[in-house]
Amino acid sequence: MSDKNDEFCERIIKTNLHADMLKTLGWKSLTAATLNEPKSSTRRSLVEAQMGALHNVVRRAETARRAYRECGAVDVVQKFRDVTEYPVRNSSPFSPTG
Repeated sequence: MSDKNDEFCERIIKTNLHADMLKTLGWKSLTAATLNEPKSSTRRSLVEAQMGALHNVVRRAETARRAYRECGAVDVVQKFRDVTEYPVRNSSPFSPTG
């Protein structure tokens, strides 16, 4: 099963795993400045994996948008807008129209 499976995505929301993923993205060590550093490929990989999975969940799980908003997802991912080495600038899947 992968994060492109509807049932799996629903389970992520039901088990509150998305909240843990957002907490990880909220770490103070994960900032635009640190992700732009040449030696931060591990951090960028972590952000890329988390953002990709969260994006797939919000597209496939009916209750994801509300659940993400309740966890403050928009505020968490906003800090990645200024990353130049790893572009996380696409439209936010967390917005109400998203």
